[in-house]
Amino acid sequence: MPRYFFDIDNHKHVNDDDGTDLPDDEEARVQAIIFAGDYLSDHPGIARHGAQFRVAVRNDQGRMLLSVVVMVDEAGQDPGPPHT
Repeated sequence: MPRYFFDIDNHKHVNDDDGTDLPDDEEARVQAIIFAGDYLSDHPGIARHGAQFRVAVRNDQGRMLLSVVVMVDEAGQDPGPPHT
C-alpha cells in the first residue's frame, strides 16, 4: 500500500516524516481535506484575515500530488500582503 505524507504550512513549514498508508491518490486527497478541516477545527485562532493554511500531500517518491489551501478574506478588509 502506498505511503502519503501530509505537510503543513501555517506561518512555518512542518514536514510529515512518518506518513500514512492509504490505498490510492484519491483517498489521499480525501484525507487531506478531512485533515485540514480537523486541524482548523482544533486551531480556530489561526483563521484570521489574510491568513493562509495549507496541507500539501506528497507520495512515497517525494512528488507533491496536491495541496488543500484555506485563505481567510474578510469582507471590507484590505487584503494586504498574504500571511504565509
